[in-house]
Amino acid sequence: MRPKPNSTPDDLAFGINPCAMALETGYAKSMLYLRETRNERVIELVEQARARGLHAEPVDAYRLDELTANGVHQGVLVRLRDIQPVDLRAVTREAGKSSLILLLDRVTDPQNLGAVLRTAVAAGVDAVVLPLRRGALLTPGVHRASSGISFIAPVAAPQNLAMAIKTLKEANYWVVAADAAEGAQPATAFDWPGRTALVMGSEGEGVSHLLLQESDFRVALPMDPRVESLNVGVATGALAYLWRRQWPAPQAAGGG
Repeated sequence: MRPKPNSTPDDLAFGINPCAMALETGYAKSMLYLRETRNERVIELVEQARARGLHAEPVDAYRLDELTANGVHQGVLVRLRDIQPVDLRAVTREAGKSSLILLLDRVTDPQNLGAVLRTAVAAGVDAVVLPLRRGALLTPGVHRASSGISFIAPVAAPQNLAMAIKTLKEANYWVVAADAAEGAQPATAFDWPGRTALVMGSEGEGVSHLLLQESDFRVALPMDPRVESLNVGVATGALAYLWRRQWPAPQAAGGG
Protein backbone atom coordinates (compact mmCIF):
# COMPACT_ATOMS: atom_id res chain seq x y z
CA MET A 1 0.00 0.00 0.00
CA ARG A 2 1.29 3.45 -0.89
CA PRO A 3 1.63 5.96 1.95
CA LYS A 4 -0.82 8.79 2.40
CA PRO A 5 0.28 12.07 0.81
CA ASN A 6 2.81 13.99 2.90
CA SER A 7 3.37 11.08 5.26
CA THR A 8 6.51 9.03 5.77
CA PRO A 9 6.44 5.39 6.92
CA ASP A 10 8.16 4.96 10.26
CA ASP A 11 10.14 1.91 9.15
CA LEU A 12 12.55 3.75 6.88
CA ALA A 13 15.55 6.05 6.95
CA PHE A 14 16.64 8.33 4.16
CA GLY A 15 19.73 10.33 3.29
CA ILE A 16 23.29 9.13 2.81
CA ASN A 17 24.54 9.21 6.42
CA PRO A 18 21.45 7.60 8.01
CA CYS A 19 21.40 4.87 5.34
CA ALA A 20 25.12 4.23 5.80
CA MET A 21 24.66 3.84 9.55
CA ALA A 22 21.62 1.62 9.11
CA LEU A 23 23.69 -0.65 6.86
CA GLU A 24 26.63 -0.64 9.26
CA THR A 25 24.49 -1.56 12.26
CA GLY A 26 22.49 -4.23 10.44
CA TYR A 27 19.16 -2.43 10.74
CA ALA A 28 18.68 -2.00 6.98
CA LYS A 29 16.70 -4.77 5.29
CA SER A 30 16.25 -3.34 1.77
CA MET A 31 17.13 -0.25 -0.21
CA LEU A 32 15.62 2.05 -2.83
CA TYR A 33 17.85 4.41 -4.76
CA LEU A 34 17.54 6.95 -7.55
CA ARG A 35 17.82 5.11 -10.86
CA GLU A 36 19.90 7.76 -12.60
CA THR A 37 22.09 8.65 -9.61
CA ARG A 38 25.66 9.70 -10.23
CA ASN A 39 26.41 10.26 -6.57
CA GLU A 40 29.43 8.11 -5.76
CA ARG A 41 28.41 7.69 -2.14
CA VAL A 42 24.96 6.43 -3.13
CA ILE A 43 26.51 4.01 -5.63
CA GLU A 44 28.84 2.78 -2.88
CA LEU A 45 25.88 2.25 -0.52
CA VAL A 46 24.08 0.23 -3.19
CA GLU A 47 27.15 -1.96 -3.61
CA GLN A 48 27.43 -2.42 0.17
CA ALA A 49 23.75 -3.35 0.43
CA ARG A 50 24.02 -5.95 -2.32
CA ALA A 51 27.23 -7.32 -0.81
CA ARG A 52 25.23 -7.90 2.37
CA GLY A 53 22.58 -9.77 0.42
CA LEU A 54 20.00 -6.98 0.60
CA HIS A 55 17.63 -6.11 -2.21
CA ALA A 56 18.54 -2.71 -3.71
CA GLU A 57 15.95 -1.43 -6.18
CA PRO A 58 16.40 1.49 -8.58
CA VAL A 59 13.36 3.83 -8.63
CA ASP A 60 12.47 7.24 -10.02
CA ALA A 61 12.68 10.48 -8.05
CA TYR A 62 8.88 10.62 -7.68
CA ARG A 63 8.86 7.39 -5.66
CA LEU A 64 11.59 8.62 -3.31
CA ASP A 65 9.86 11.98 -2.90
CA GLU A 66 6.56 10.20 -2.20
CA LEU A 67 7.97 7.88 0.46
CA THR A 68 9.93 10.63 2.21
CA ALA A 69 7.18 13.27 1.95
CA ASN A 70 9.59 15.34 -0.16
CA GLY A 71 12.34 15.04 2.43
CA VAL A 72 16.01 15.56 1.59
CA HIS A 73 16.67 11.93 0.66
CA GLN A 74 19.81 12.49 -1.46
CA GLY A 75 18.68 9.70 -3.76
CA VAL A 76 18.62 6.81 -1.30
CA LEU A 77 16.47 5.28 1.44
CA VAL A 78 16.37 2.01 3.35
CA ARG A 79 13.62 -0.04 4.92
CA LEU A 80 14.44 -0.91 8.52
CA ARG A 81 14.26 -3.86 10.84
CA ASP A 82 12.88 -3.18 14.32
CA ILE A 83 15.37 -1.17 16.36
CA GLN A 84 16.17 -2.98 19.58
CA PRO A 85 15.87 -0.82 22.72
CA VAL A 86 18.22 -1.09 25.65
CA ASP A 87 16.85 -2.61 28.86
CA LEU A 88 16.83 0.14 31.49
CA ARG A 89 17.01 -2.27 34.42
CA ALA A 90 19.92 -4.11 32.81
CA VAL A 91 21.72 -0.80 32.26
CA THR A 92 21.39 0.08 35.94
CA ARG A 93 22.67 -3.34 37.00
CA GLU A 94 25.73 -3.11 34.78
CA ALA A 95 26.56 0.54 35.51
CA GLY A 96 29.51 1.41 37.71
CA LYS A 97 29.71 4.17 40.29
CA SER A 98 29.41 6.80 37.56
CA SER A 99 26.53 6.63 35.10
CA LEU A 100 24.43 9.23 33.32
CA ILE A 101 20.92 8.47 32.09
CA LEU A 102 18.75 10.99 30.25
CA LEU A 103 14.97 11.20 30.53
CA LEU A 104 13.24 13.38 27.93
CA ASP A 105 9.94 14.90 28.99
CA ARG A 106 7.72 16.36 26.22
CA VAL A 107 10.56 16.76 23.73
CA THR A 108 8.46 16.47 20.58
CA ASP A 109 10.66 17.96 17.85
CA PRO A 110 12.58 15.33 15.82
CA GLN A 111 15.44 17.79 15.26
CA ASN A 112 15.83 18.25 19.01
CA LEU A 113 15.69 14.52 19.71
CA GLY A 114 18.27 13.91 16.99
CA ALA A 115 20.58 16.48 18.56
CA VAL A 116 20.12 14.93 22.02
CA LEU A 117 20.95 11.46 20.71
CA ARG A 118 24.16 12.74 19.10
CA THR A 119 25.12 14.33 22.43
CA ALA A 120 24.23 11.14 24.31
CA VAL A 121 26.60 9.04 22.22
CA ALA A 122 29.34 11.68 22.28
CA ALA A 123 29.20 12.10 26.06
CA GLY A 124 28.89 8.40 26.87
CA VAL A 125 25.35 8.45 28.25
CA ASP A 126 24.22 4.97 29.34
CA ALA A 127 20.56 5.29 28.32
CA VAL A 128 18.05 7.75 26.88
CA VAL A 129 14.51 7.21 28.15
CA LEU A 130 11.64 8.41 25.97
CA PRO A 131 8.05 8.85 27.19
CA LEU A 132 5.10 6.75 26.08
CA ARG A 133 3.16 9.88 25.14
CA ARG A 134 3.87 13.47 24.20
CA GLY A 135 7.37 12.94 22.93
CA ALA A 136 9.27 12.23 19.71
CA LEU A 137 10.16 8.61 19.00
CA LEU A 138 12.67 7.08 16.60
CA THR A 139 11.21 8.23 13.30
CA PRO A 140 12.78 8.92 9.88
CA GLY A 141 13.09 12.59 10.87
CA VAL A 142 15.09 11.64 13.97
CA HIS A 143 17.36 9.32 11.97
CA ARG A 144 17.96 12.19 9.56
CA ALA A 145 18.52 14.81 12.28
CA SER A 146 20.99 12.58 14.12
CA SER A 147 22.84 11.59 10.91
CA GLY A 148 22.09 7.97 11.79
CA ILE A 149 23.49 8.14 15.32
CA SER A 150 19.99 7.06 16.41
CA PHE A 151 20.94 3.53 15.33
CA ILE A 152 23.72 3.31 17.92
CA ALA A 153 22.30 5.55 20.67
CA PRO A 154 21.30 3.62 23.82
CA VAL A 155 17.56 4.36 23.63
CA ALA A 156 15.28 2.57 26.08
CA ALA A 157 11.77 1.50 25.11
CA PRO A 158 9.22 4.32 25.56
CA GLN A 159 7.79 4.16 29.05
CA ASN A 160 6.07 6.07 31.81
CA LEU A 161 8.75 8.49 33.01
CA ALA A 162 7.54 8.54 36.61
CA MET A 163 7.88 4.76 36.73
CA ALA A 164 11.31 4.99 35.09
CA ILE A 165 12.39 7.44 37.80
CA LYS A 166 11.20 4.99 40.46
CA THR A 167 13.30 2.26 38.82
CA LEU A 168 16.34 4.54 38.74
CA LYS A 169 15.97 5.63 42.36
CA GLU A 170 15.82 1.98 43.41
CA ALA A 171 19.12 1.53 41.57
CA ASN A 172 20.74 4.39 43.54
CA TYR A 173 20.48 7.10 40.91
CA TRP A 174 19.89 10.68 41.97
CA VAL A 175 17.32 12.48 39.84
CA VAL A 176 18.37 15.93 38.60
CA ALA A 177 15.86 18.04 36.66
CA ALA A 178 16.83 20.90 34.37
CA ASP A 179 14.64 23.75 35.55
CA ALA A 180 15.10 27.48 35.06
CA ALA A 181 12.63 28.44 37.80
CA GLU A 182 13.65 30.18 41.00
CA GLY A 183 15.34 27.91 43.51
CA ALA A 184 17.33 25.84 41.02
CA GLN A 185 21.04 25.46 41.72
CA PRO A 186 23.59 26.78 39.20
CA ALA A 187 24.57 23.77 37.11
CA THR A 188 28.16 25.03 36.85
CA ALA A 189 28.61 24.89 40.64
CA PHE A 190 26.49 21.79 41.26
CA ASP A 191 28.10 18.73 42.86
CA TRP A 192 26.94 16.14 40.35
CA PRO A 193 26.15 12.67 41.75
CA GLY A 194 28.06 9.80 40.19
CA ARG A 195 24.82 8.07 39.27
CA THR A 196 22.70 10.83 37.75
CA ALA A 197 19.32 10.58 36.03
CA LEU A 198 19.02 13.90 34.20
CA VAL A 199 15.49 14.98 33.27
CA MET A 200 15.21 17.37 30.34
CA GLY A 201 12.04 19.12 29.21
CA SER A 202 11.05 20.95 26.06
CA GLU A 203 12.18 24.51 25.44
CA GLY A 204 8.62 25.78 25.71
CA GLU A 205 7.10 23.69 28.50
CA GLY A 206 10.09 22.51 30.49
CA VAL A 207 9.91 19.54 32.85
CA SER A 208 6.42 18.66 34.05
CA HIS A 209 5.37 19.48 37.61
CA LEU A 210 5.01 15.77 38.41
CA LEU A 211 8.58 14.97 37.41
CA LEU A 212 9.91 18.04 39.20
CA GLN A 213 8.28 16.72 42.36
CA GLU A 214 9.99 13.36 41.83
CA SER A 215 13.40 14.98 41.36
CA ASP A 216 16.04 15.18 44.07
CA PHE A 217 17.66 18.33 42.68
CA ARG A 218 16.91 21.10 40.20
CA VAL A 219 19.67 22.78 38.23
CA ALA A 220 19.82 25.64 35.75
CA LEU A 221 22.48 26.87 33.36
CA PRO A 222 23.56 30.43 34.21
CA MET A 223 22.57 32.65 31.27
CA ASP A 224 22.47 36.25 30.17
CA PRO A 225 18.97 37.47 31.19
CA ARG A 226 18.31 38.54 27.62
CA VAL A 227 18.29 34.83 26.65
CA GLU A 228 15.05 33.30 27.87
CA SER A 229 15.98 29.66 27.28
CA LEU A 230 18.24 27.34 25.32
CA ASN A 231 17.31 24.71 22.78
CA VAL A 232 16.99 21.37 24.58
CA GLY A 233 19.74 19.85 22.44
CA VAL A 234 22.17 22.61 23.42
CA ALA A 235 21.15 22.50 27.08
CA THR A 236 21.51 18.72 27.21
CA GLY A 237 24.99 18.95 25.77
CA ALA A 238 26.06 21.57 28.29
CA LEU A 239 24.67 19.67 31.28
CA ALA A 240 25.97 16.28 30.12
CA TYR A 241 29.49 17.64 29.82
CA LEU A 242 29.30 19.38 33.19
CA TRP A 243 28.49 15.96 34.63
CA ARG A 244 31.26 14.35 32.56
CA ARG A 245 33.79 16.95 33.74
CA GLN A 246 33.21 15.75 37.29
CA TRP A 247 32.99 12.07 36.33
CA PRO A 248 35.48 11.46 33.49
CA ALA A 249 35.10 8.36 31.38
CA PRO A 250 37.57 5.58 32.22
CA GLN A 251 40.54 5.68 29.87
CA ALA A 252 41.11 2.57 27.79
CA ALA A 253 44.47 0.94 28.34
CA GLY A 254 46.84 1.77 25.49
CA GLY A 255 50.07 0.36 24.26
CA GLY A 256 53.38 2.08 24.67
